[in-house]
Amino acid sequence: MFNDKNIGFYCGLLRALLGVCAVVQLFFFAAAWGGALPDGAFMQITADGIGAQQMRSLDLPQRLAGALLAAPALLAMCYGLLRLSRLLSNVRRGAIFERATIGHLRAFAGATLLSTLLAIVEPPLRTLVLQRLFGAPLSRYAIGFDSAQLMLVLVCALFFLVTNLLHEARRLAEENQEFV
Repeated sequence: MFNDKNIGFYCGLLRALLGVCAVVQLFFFAAAWGGALPDGAFMQITADGIGAQQMRSLDLPQRLAGALLAAPALLAMCYGLLRLSRLLSNVRRGAIFERATIGHLRAFAGATLLSTLLAIVEPPLRTLVLQRLFGAPLSRYAIGFDSAQLMLVLVCALFFLVTNLLHEARRLAEENQEFV
């Protein structure tokens, strides 16, 4: 179905889209915690679990604390995107079953899973920190877990299964090479 030229094109296109995704996520993070958008903007960007009014009422130390609590999920996601980009680079050059390629897929799945779990835990942790350390009047503690996050966790589990299958295929190929 795909020839080498098509695989190279699609891997390059996906790598470019990964770069765009990372830049957009970094922009949203900076816009949300930096308060870059004015009140009258047609679009308001806020962190999960906090409204635009609440976000504007936070002073600089509170915003910094919120950003520090949100940063690990963002960094884990960016690391996952980097490893996925490296995986696509290996696939582009035909190194599909190399250990490094399989390792990139496993690291991508692990980083994505970690990022998802950190994003789930961050809003109640942020509420706790802002209420206890800064006395901020924010909403009650709640952990939100939606169907998109559940699906992402299941996809990560599927990727771990795929990496195990790839390792087994590699082992069998090496075993067959030794036999011949």
